[in-house]
Order: sequence, then structure tokens, then C-alpha cells
Amino acid sequence: MTQATPGIPRRWTVEVDGIRWLPRMIDKARMRQNGTLGAYLMGHSPVDRALLYRLGLTTDEFVSIANSATDDAGVLAALRARGFDEERVRRWSAAFPSLYRALIPVWDLDEGYAPSTPLTRSVAAFMRAVEGPVMGAFRLVSKAP
Repeated sequence: MTQATPGIPRRWTVEVDGIRWLPRMIDKARMRQNGTLGAYLMGHSPVDRALLYRLGLTTDEFVSIANSATDDAGVLAALRARGFDEERVRRWSAAFPSLYRALIPVWDLDEGYAPSTPLTRSVAAFMRAVEGPVMGAFRLVSKAP
């Protein structure tokens, strides 16, 4: 298991048994539980929602599973015990880089995976300035019936 950097969930490239984004969501679920989620969205981002939909879970159900298991393998075992279409999730995971190609550079820049240049520092400063209002809008929209 690749450990997350404190305050940052694992990178989108990390997989659990071939499933991308699952380790990141596990980290965010635990960060939510510990009160350290910060500006990250748990279950309300479009990518979280896509995986939760394929797993057949609500955000709260996923958070409960992630916080009940001791490691990634335990989370995956609990998900498998509940049942989900694993092939469907694997197809989504395989298509992940092309599905989210517009978002990946933003995540990588924001979390320090992109090289530091004057341009990337300027983009990062802009992202930090708009992050609050954008995340607030996502949270508002995600709570709508």
C-alpha cells in the first residue's frame, strides 16, 4: 500500500487490485472521519460519484466501509462481499486517463506532482484563489435533491 502524503490523498494513478481512484477515496474517507479532509470533496466530486455509482454505494456507506477496514485489501474484500460488477469497475478504471484527461493536470499541479515552473506556480496560485468558491459550488450542487 502506498501511503498518502499527510493532508493529500493518494494520487489518481495508485490502484487496489487494478482499480484506480479507490485508494484515493479510501484516504479521503479516512480524512473525513479524522476531520482532516480540508478542501477535498468526499463523494461529491464527479470522479467519486462515478466510482460510487459503479460500486452501488452511497458516500456514507463507502466511508463506513473504509473506516471499518484496516487496509486497502480489507476495503476491497468488504466491497466484494457486498457485491458489485467488478468488470464494469475495471473498464472504468482502464479508461480513467482518457475520461479525466482535463482534470488530471489540475490534480497533479495542485498536489505537487507537476514540475515547478513560473507558469505552474501562477496556475497553482490561481487555483488556490478559486478553489473555495468552486468547491463550495460543488458541495451546494451535490446536496440538491
